[in-house]
Amino acid sequence: MTATTTVTLPDPDKPANEDAIGRDIEALGAALGDARVRAEGGDLVDLAGLDDRVAALCDAVGRLDGAAARALLPRLVALTEGLDALGTTLKRAHEQAARRPAAPPRRLAGAYGGAPR
Repeated sequence: MTATTTVTLPDPDKPANEDAIGRDIEALGAALGDARVRAEGGDLVDLAGLDDRVAALCDAVGRLDGAAARALLPRLVALTEGLDALGTTLKRAHEQAARRPAAPPRRLAGAYGGAPR
């Protein structure tokens, strides 16, 4: 079962709201942390839409006045660190998977409900 964290993307047609953007940054950071923990445990992680979420947050921050945007900087740095940590974890998991020996054909066929030919 995959846990999902809902993040409301900012509407580009409305004025940016620093508090809402801060909550969205925190929620995305929590989702990244969850994905990292699951990847470390060997689970597959669905990152569909991550680029869109990050782009929407960056756009929203860009619509804030300078002082409000600067106030979010520590949260954005933490978000970047979370993205980096997830990237490192996924790379390590991929390298470990590539080193594992392939399953024998009979075992693979059994997993997919067929017999080898």
